[in-house]
Amino acid sequence: MQEQNAQTTFSKWLPWLVILVLVGTAAALWQPIAALMTAQDVDQLRAEVAEMGALAPAGLLALSVVQIVGAPIPGYPVQLLSGALFGAFLGGIYAIAGMVAGGLIAAWLARKLGRPFIENHVDPQTLDRYEGLARVDSLWAWVIILIIPLGDFPYYIAGLSRVRLRTLFLAILISRGPFTFLITWAGENSVAAPGWIIALMFVVVLGIVALGYLSRNRIHLFMEKYVLHRLE
Repeated sequence: MQEQNAQTTFSKWLPWLVILVLVGTAAALWQPIAALMTAQDVDQLRAEVAEMGALAPAGLLALSVVQIVGAPIPGYPVQLLSGALFGAFLGGIYAIAGMVAGGLIAAWLARKLGRPFIENHVDPQTLDRYEGLARVDSLWAWVIILIIPLGDFPYYIAGLSRVRLRTLFLAILISRGPFTFLITWAGENSVAAPGWIIALMFVVVLGIVALGYLSRNRIHLFMEKYVLHRLE
């Protein structure tokens, strides 16, 4: 009973914690983001970010975690921002660190708080369809699962599984790390690019997101036919 009350309390306060982190991150990164939006000199922009010290990457890390754990937004804008502010390499490192931290925290919370917590973050139909993944504990199986564009809900399913968090850590790195560097590279180059190039990059990213959404039924069918029955 006491544990259930704790779960209810956490679920009640989580949205407010998310809002608090978002506001704090926006306040910390407001100056460089405003400079980015007004096409300020790239070198000066990055110098201002460097002057913030550890606060800037910490804010971006928090934003990445919140994007996975509490906010229903895609991760691509955060990764583009990371590349624009920190460059392709460091931005990629920070974005991947945030993605891994968010994924592990989501899995840990799901493991500690159980199915009621997951039901608040994953569509019931999706949860019923993919709950069989909870029987999967292989590293390479989770690499395959995370390569497929299913969004962030597999992190929560992993919380119900027997997979170790260090195995999930490696699976996230292997499956989603390389593409994250590609996104941060695009973010870095978008800062100095002409306006039409920036618009084109955002159109491409939005197109990928839209394509994934429109193809979700085909992706689900592919998972059921070729993956779910083979990864147990």
